[in-house]
Amino acid sequence: MSNTVTDTSVNKDFDAEVSHAEMVSELKAEATHVLVDANRQIYFVKKYDRHMLWIVCVLYVLSYLDRGNIGNAKTAGAQADLGLSSAQWTWVLNGFYICYTVFEWATVLWKIFPAHIYVSVICLSWGIAAMSAGATHNMAGLVAARCVLGVLEAGFGAGAPYYLSLFYQRKELGLRVALLTGMSPLANCFAASLAYGITHIKGSLEPWQGAPTIAFAPVVFFLLPDSPSTAKFLTEDEQTGAVERMHTRDTTAKTKMNWRQVTAGLSDYQNYVHALIHFCCNYSFAGLSNFLPTIVENLNYTSIQAQGLTAPPYLAAFLLCVLVAFYSDKYGNRGFVVAGFSFMGAVGYLLLATLEDAKYNGARYFGIWLACCGVFPALSINITWLLNNQGGESKRGAGLAILAIFGQTSSFLSSAVFPKEDGPYFVKGCAIGCAFTGLICVLSLGLHFKLAHENKKRDTATGPIDPTEALDLTQLSDKHPNFRYFT
Repeated sequence: MSNTVTDTSVNKDFDAEVSHAEMVSELKAEATHVLVDANRQIYFVKKYDRHMLWIVCVLYVLSYLDRGNIGNAKTAGAQADLGLSSAQWTWVLNGFYICYTVFEWATVLWKIFPAHIYVSVICLSWGIAAMSAGATHNMAGLVAARCVLGVLEAGFGAGAPYYLSLFYQRKELGLRVALLTGMSPLANCFAASLAYGITHIKGSLEPWQGAPTIAFAPVVFFLLPDSPSTAKFLTEDEQTGAVERMHTRDTTAKTKMNWRQVTAGLSDYQNYVHALIHFCCNYSFAGLSNFLPTIVENLNYTSIQAQGLTAPPYLAAFLLCVLVAFYSDKYGNRGFVVAGFSFMGAVGYLLLATLEDAKYNGARYFGIWLACCGVFPALSINITWLLNNQGGESKRGAGLAILAIFGQTSSFLSSAVFPKEDGPYFVKGCAIGCAFTGLICVLSLGLHFKLAHENKKRDTATGPIDPTEALDLTQLSDKHPNFRYFT
């Protein structure tokens, strides 16, 4: 407890973060225990799931539908109809990713503005941008619309997992973030199922895309809560209980940044390891969305058949995201989970990169299943893992911004290494995917063992921790001696 903070061994471990005197003053009154009845815990979680989680998940589906339809449209003939070369089509794709990456810093705006206002405004705006992209008839208009779409979606996508971390305990977060990020393959599944309509459009993308997003904006404005302490679907007593049950506290004002935490986030090696893992995952995340229908079509299928055959792997990837989250929340070992599924993805890419003969098309399609089902669960658990281990809201936001900005840059590479001239096997793009997913295995295992070692050091210094103790992480973040990392 707090009287152990002055132990010589603790000071030795943590004097790099704060001075001995400062630590004592900050931790003196921290022996606060929050005992919340198990049924009450379930009550809060179900309340959030019913009133808030579904809204964020629908927004994720809409965002990936609006950005990802470009891949299905390419297979349906949009590139040829607009008369664009492979290099020009790369700019159509990269226009979105450049703007998305440059504006990833907007993650911090979730901390500053009320969520229901901020999200509803960008939801309405990106819906208009997506509708404009669907109505364009030339390259300039398409690139411009997708650049605006990238700016606006950056303000939502990167910050949504952070937003969920304000409501759910660390052990509850894995499933919810997996559901959230699992909306991407689910959205791609929907897009593939609807692609028959795309094949009948000549010279433009669907002008109706973006309309569902615009219609959903009022729902966000009136129903999305800003925080547990202000949620309208909770009574005043329930709002207090919702804050107390979190077991970690950050007394920084909700609309302000704790710059000490931000600095700690920028200097934390964990965030850069997670960002590198996300970089490797995002190569496939973007590449599969943009080119999977084209890869399937080159397995000697028609355009319409290719659209339909991309849906089942995406659906399986979504289901695996959910199942893996259940396992990871219950048993931990997030590093092993990320490593195992990235290895599956590497095997899939290896099949795609090495089997260059039409007689192996069945095995190549199986490789597509392995790639999809490996990459998406690894990506979702990696994001959850980062959120679990960043103490303090501002540090969590800084860590997520690092992950999102650096990780997103691999989208530029994936947009350029699957040109139509490399068909039908796209060896270069698949080989790079194999190397990146293999690297994820090494990074995730290394981080797992490093964090396990850090937990053992803290156990030796402070002894076993009390899981009911509410830790004030305002100043020390995850460097608090009683904080334990998820491995």
